[in-house]
This record gives sequence, structure tokens and C-alpha cells, in this order.
Amino acid sequence: MNEIKDKIRLQELAHKYLQGNLTREEKNEVDDWFNQTSDEPVEVPALFANDELAHKEAIFNKIKIELGPKRSGMLTLWRGIAAAVLLICTIGAGILYFKHDQSAVEKTVKIDKNDIPPGSSGATLTLANGKRILLSSVVNTGVLKAAGVEVQKNLKGELIYKQVAVGKSIELAYHTLTTAKGEQYQVILPDNSHVWLNSASSIKFPINFARSKERRVFITGQAYFEVAKDKTKPFKVVSDGQLVTVYGTHFDINGYKDEAGTRTTLLEGSVDVNGTLLKPKQQAINENGVLKVMPADVESIIAWKNGYFRFTGETLESVMRKVSRWYNVDVEFQSPSLKAIEFGGVMTKYVNVSKVLEKLELTGEVSFELKGRTIIIKNRK
Repeated sequence: MNEIKDKIRLQELAHKYLQGNLTREEKNEVDDWFNQTSDEPVEVPALFANDELAHKEAIFNKIKIELGPKRSGMLTLWRGIAAAVLLICTIGAGILYFKHDQSAVEKTVKIDKNDIPPGSSGATLTLANGKRILLSSVVNTGVLKAAGVEVQKNLKGELIYKQVAVGKSIELAYHTLTTAKGEQYQVILPDNSHVWLNSASSIKFPINFARSKERRVFITGQAYFEVAKDKTKPFKVVSDGQLVTVYGTHFDINGYKDEAGTRTTLLEGSVDVNGTLLKPKQQAINENGVLKVMPADVESIIAWKNGYFRFTGETLESVMRKVSRWYNVDVEFQSPSLKAIEFGGVMTKYVNVSKVLEKLELTGEVSFELKGRTIIIKNRK
């Protein structure tokens, strides 16, 4: 499994590099990766650091070495430099590694009528007076002014709250940001905390923190937080059955009703989940009031925020829940046994659903049929 994880991580770093999203630590990881000794080493001249095209070519050559040979115990779906270039430059597919060593399987995805495009940036903002604003139809300009706050939508599609005054009202006024299936959105709260909201989720928050002793917000579904530090006003997140107290940090909360418990994952900093303190790269699973803390695969958990699917030993049932939310589709399994198939891989979220299903079919165990907005999963005959 470590070998599979290494290759998934390899593709993920290449993906993030070409998107310009590598952190300093990840850049160091890429450098270490290039400098590793292997049977077929790739020499990277110092000039590559200042030459974007040459650096990309080095990535492709390394991927050719790492992904070219067929390894025992798994199926490499994309081989060679041509596949690597197509994969990373177009960000149009993914590398999937399966438990079974099988030959390539013919694509059989059946599309009833129209293919379904991926989700996009969009949400509905509900104001304190109940008025609703469809943000996808709002131009990049000021949205409103209320209670000492200016609300704007920028060119990135982010909703930004700027606190310009304390506000006269003693009572807190709340706004609620809600995403439907097939939508994601970002909001910068009045305290400058940044929140990414996944599909079929919501966040309710005070539009002005100035008069409150704490910064308390309420979420459903899944949200990723980068919380601004303010020792005078603790940041607290309320979700189903739990309270998370934040001390200036990055973390993810997954509280979908169809998942097994609420999962709080800490990337950096410190959070308290119902009285239990988490360390970075730990996850608290709160199921029926019982809290369990375990190590977390952070990259897989926040892949949704970064624009791709990332699975490591994940069941098809779990994968299809994510597909259902992002593409706004229903899913039907013709056999319960299909739900337990496990695989790992990385692929972009920004392709039509048929492309995702084609990759999943290459397990050789399932076939898919798309009827309207319903995906039917069948045993492969």
C-alpha cells in the first residue's frame, strides 16, 4: 500500500505544481523526489529552477520512469510519457491503482441522453430578514451594506465581509450561506477568517463580530476553515452533536448526514472537539456521541477544496457519495457487494461525469449506466 500511496502522492504533487499551488514544504518534497537515487536517475540541472518548461519536462520524465513498468498486484491505467503529459497538462483524468492485476478493460459507460458537467462555484446567501440572494447571478461588485459591514463579491467568486463599524444593534444579525449539490463557495468572514464550503453544505454566521465575546458559527455538511487569530474572541464551530473550539488554525469538518459520524481533521494549529484536544494530522470521529481520535490522510480529506478527487483504499460506496454531491446525481447499486470495492487514485473534479465513470470502470468489476441524473452501477458481465 505504501508504494501505491507514493505514486498517488507523486501525481498529486505534479498536479499542484502545474497549478502553481505548491507550498514551500511541498516544493522541498519535489526537490527531494528529484534527487532520489533510482535505477534510472533523472538529473535536474540547476538552471531548471529558473526554467518552467524544462522543469515540467523533468517532471514528465520522472513520471515516465515511475509509472511506466507494470507492477505486480495492481493495474496502472496510464503509462508512459504521452499519458503523463495528457494527464497533467490537461488535468483531464487521473491515475487509479487497483488491487487486482488485470488487463485494460473496454469502456462501456452508457449515456442515456446528455452528459453531466461538473459542479461549479455557486451558493445562496440568506440575509437576516429572510431575503435570498443567488450569488451566481451577482456581478463582481458590492452586494450589500448592513450592520456596520460591507459585503462584496470579488473576481475570484469569493464573498467578502468587511467590518467598517461596530454597528448599532445589540442583537447579533446572522447570514446563512448555502450550497446545493453541484456547488462550492468561499467566504471571508468579518474577522478575516476564510471558509471553503463544499457541496450540499451551509454556514450560519454573525455579520459583525464587534459586539460579541466570541466568534460562533454553525455549519452543516462540509467546510474547511483557515481561522484568523484573535485571543480576545475565541472562534467556535457548532455542527451536529459537537462543538469545536479553535485557537487560530486550519481544519476541516465533515458532518454530512450520510457519512459515518462527524469528522474533524486538523491540519495545523490546535482545536478542541467536545473537550478533546487534537494535534496536527489527527482526525476526531464523533459517532453517536462517542469520540475517537486517529491519524488522518490530510491530502485526501481536503482534495475537494483543491479541485480534485483523491482516494486511498476507499470503497466505491464512499466514492459515489462524493460523485453524487459534486455532479448532483442519484446513485443506484444493483448489487450491495459492489459497494465494498476498494481503490485509490487521483483525478480532477472538473470533467464531465462520464469521464469519472470511465476511470472507475477500469477496475474490471463494474459497469455504469447514466439515465437522466441517475447513475446505475452494475456487475460487469
